[in-house]
Amino acid sequence: MPEFEFGLLGALTARVNGHDAPLGGLKPRRMLATFLLMPGEQLPLDRFIDVVWGAQPPKSASANLYSYVTVLRRALHGRLNRLRSGYVLHVKPGELDVQVFTDLLVEARSEAAAGHVADSLGAYDRALKLWRGEPLADIKGPPPWIPYIQKLIDTRLDALEERAALYVHNGQQNEAVAELRGLIAEHPLRESLWRQLMTALASAGQRAEAIDTYGRLRSTLADELGIEPSEESQQVHRKLLGAPTARSRHTDVRTAELKRRCTDMEAMVRAAAATLPVSAMSMTTPGQTDADIPAPDNPGAWLEDNVDDILALVRQAATAGLASSAWRLSAAMLPFLDFRMRLEDWRRCVRIALVAARKCGDTEGEATMLRSLGQWHIYHDHFEAAEECFNVARVLTRALGNERETALAVYGLGAVARFTGRTPEAASLFRDSANALHSIGDAYGESYARWALAGAFIELGNIDGAEEQLNTALKSARSVGDRHREGHVLERFAAVYRARGNDSEAISCLEDALEIFTELGDVPCTTGVKEALAV
Repeated sequence: MPEFEFGLLGALTARVNGHDAPLGGLKPRRMLATFLLMPGEQLPLDRFIDVVWGAQPPKSASANLYSYVTVLRRALHGRLNRLRSGYVLHVKPGELDVQVFTDLLVEARSEAAAGHVADSLGAYDRALKLWRGEPLADIKGPPPWIPYIQKLIDTRLDALEERAALYVHNGQQNEAVAELRGLIAEHPLRESLWRQLMTALASAGQRAEAIDTYGRLRSTLADELGIEPSEESQQVHRKLLGAPTARSRHTDVRTAELKRRCTDMEAMVRAAAATLPVSAMSMTTPGQTDADIPAPDNPGAWLEDNVDDILALVRQAATAGLASSAWRLSAAMLPFLDFRMRLEDWRRCVRIALVAARKCGDTEGEATMLRSLGQWHIYHDHFEAAEECFNVARVLTRALGNERETALAVYGLGAVARFTGRTPEAASLFRDSANALHSIGDAYGESYARWALAGAFIELGNIDGAEEQLNTALKSARSVGDRHREGHVLERFAAVYRARGNDSEAISCLEDALEIFTELGDVPCTTGVKEALAV
């Protein structure tokens, strides 16, 4: 029987009888890595399309996947088996480094619970030595892998923290301090590392430095996220200062009150934002708000007057561990921040909510904030970062079954493709987004996507196709009273007419668009149309 060794904790490795298996090129290697991330699971071939090609697979994708599977089955000597619902890779105990790592952690934690510190440290050391680098470091990880790889990275960090705690318990403070400082340099927003470092320094008799460490944690969170350390970190700090550390009997009441305030404020913000020009940033279909919450008088001015207090509330919710409240309130604010181009507030708001959502395992919040962060990156020409955000959001929302969010993430990928000169790819992505939004009855989103598709068609010289898409977009926008998108569609119609040499119709469309943007108070769009009229 062949002997197998598989490795994910670093570069992908697959050895049979001590020799590297002939896996072929990048695509079959990505397929094998996916099987190893989900060993024993039956995976249909279409599961690999995102892994191998992303959002734009070739027409020959299915045929190509069959050929890659054939390469893997031959290389792995029958370990990769075909079943009715797909393929499964059988991995025996001790063959996959991830499984060995997990088993050793179980052993280490069991020994620690029994008070066998030396044996526990030995098991932790053996487990952590299995890591050769970042998981699958030799293969650029596609978005479907990201949740799995992040879980591995988090598990490793948990193990390192647990080992550091044992170092302190065993009188090895210097080892703990050195390791924790290195980890903090890599993961400065992981508060638990800072707490461990404070505890290790205090145990080593360096109380002043431990207190100073809290100050550096506070500065880091303030600079990066604009939030205060969590209650747990504050408790450690109070203990260092010799202050009472018992949790206040009013804490739960304060948390419940904060959650209620966030819910009420979110409803008010949504009601106000629903009066603004429609934005693709909206988490839910624009215009749909709680009928019991009327919009405030002069909604735009109300949002402007209260924006700092609302963002402070997002920070408070994140600090208190109310991840859902933080990201939902953040999402409610995004159409306003987008419309007013308050980009620094946008960045801080989204990053705070994203960190909170990830910390609490809130996948919906993570996906929503990633899509918003992708748009922020587009505004700053950070196209590679934007593409990664949209790709991960697309994978996460597809797994959640959220068709609207998936379609909007695909729209974001189309925008990146267009801005980076990949116009045919952009057109395909915009079409996919528009069709998906049409199928769920989202006329707001469909109008947005078809307007974008028309722009791609104009760049490609497909003027008839652009006109067809704009006619559909205009109908959709008017059906839901989306005046802002109507203005943009009319502005783009002008480009169609100019391409045909019909300047009078082009001017008429621009004048109609100017009237709409002026009425809505959209200064940047008004300026842009005036410049187009002056040409």
